[in-house]
Amino acid sequence: MRKSIICLFVALILASLGLTLVPSAFSQTENIKIVSYSYYIDNLGYLDVVGEVQNVGSNTVASVILAGRVYSTDGTDQADSYTQAWVAYLTPQQKAPFYMDFYQPNNPQGASWMSVDVSNVKLAVVQANATTSYQYPDLTITSNTHSIGTKSVGTDADLGVYWVNCNVQNTGSQTAQNITVFGTFYNSTGSVVAVGYSNQIGSLDSSRTASFKLGAFDLNQTLVPSSEKIDHYSLLINALGPILQGTAPLVTPYPSSGSSTTQTVTSSPIGSSSSSSSSGSVNNPINSSNPVLIAIIVVIAILAVAGTILALRKRKPQETKTASPKTATPKKASHKRHR
Repeated sequence: MRKSIICLFVALILASLGLTLVPSAFSQTENIKIVSYSYYIDNLGYLDVVGEVQNVGSNTVASVILAGRVYSTDGTDQADSYTQAWVAYLTPQQKAPFYMDFYQPNNPQGASWMSVDVSNVKLAVVQANATTSYQYPDLTITSNTHSIGTKSVGTDADLGVYWVNCNVQNTGSQTAQNITVFGTFYNSTGSVVAVGYSNQIGSLDSSRTASFKLGAFDLNQTLVPSSEKIDHYSLLINALGPILQGTAPLVTPYPSSGSSTTQTVTSSPIGSSSSSSSSGSVNNPINSSNPVLIAIIVVIAILAVAGTILALRKRKPQETKTASPKTATPKKASHKRHR
């Protein structure tokens, strides 16, 4: 992710920290539904969780923070992590993708995820603050196409990358600022198998159109099995300005052509060599009603983000790793971690 986008999420988390001191700020967590998620081991050895949340309440929500915990088959807590959904303001009924990663398992010390028999990944919404603010709504995706990358060598290698190109038009009267398009990618059964986001456009004047390109992280479509093939996707426009006040209009993700499916809350090991095939569950791994604990969580998230920015700059979606056939998949741009 570009530095400006990273700064955005750090700023949003910092704002969330301040709100943790207000008990009423936690009243909206029950209105954020984790619709679908799956996990896999990427080609750097991290266990990644990708999924989608939905605001099923009646208020716009800011700073949707998720906590996750990984369990092995013997019931051991192997790792904990945190992330923020990829949206600045989540309006009623709107969906947004998220990405969470776990670096190494806790036990045994020094073990890799390839050696751990993962049985379950549990997720919980730990913060979702109601707000009267909402983003500029008059941005519309006028067209979109997708393709699979074919270039296997060079600095712009993109073999197997699932690319989406789209055009966004400003149909309103104001200039939109700092615009990004986020993508959620589904398999044929409607489960989320990948996420991604585009370059950022600094501004878009009224009646003007801009082009965006985004790739699905990690899943090399020339290598993955049918269960990991991308069947369809939805797109979400995120603009950081202007920020408006009042009741936000309903926003519907822009869908691609493909089968229409019902999302289910399951978690299967996507792209993992682990023998586990158990479904994950959306259960609270922590007591999400404890404000002091949540404040600690957010501090950890801030430190984790700050500590990984430099490493993230080296990871780009067009790169294709070739260390092993199973994990030879395109990597994330320098956005990646929002722990």
